[in-house]
Amino acid sequence: MKLVDTDIFIDLLRGFDHSRLFFAENEEIIFSAITEAELLSGQQCKDTAVREKVLHFLSQFEKITVDNPLVQIAADFRRKYGIALPDAIIAASAFVHDATLITRNIKDFEKIREIRVEKPY
Repeated sequence: MKLVDTDIFIDLLRGFDHSRLFFAENEEIIFSAITEAELLSGQQCKDTAVREKVLHFLSQFEKITVDNPLVQIAADFRRKYGIALPDAIIAASAFVHDATLITRNIKDFEKIREIRVEKPY
């Protein structure tokens, strides 16, 4: 299972071939609710059509909600590794679901020993 970080979704929405290929080749993809919030908070989503396109695309995958046990793990990661809270929640989502975190921002997550992190391209 692969938990996809926001940056990979952004690459796809911008039409980057590497990202398109990644999504075409992988089936067991999940994402954090934080990723949905980050995507929808972009200026492009002021446009209703773009917002609907993003939501429709995300509906193909399982969204990991932010619940109390996950929040506690995220808080531990944030305190232990000094990372930003959204990154801690994404990392905790990968940890709780025993998923590999797929991101281009390796430096943001590589210090978290409890998770596997891969750069897709």
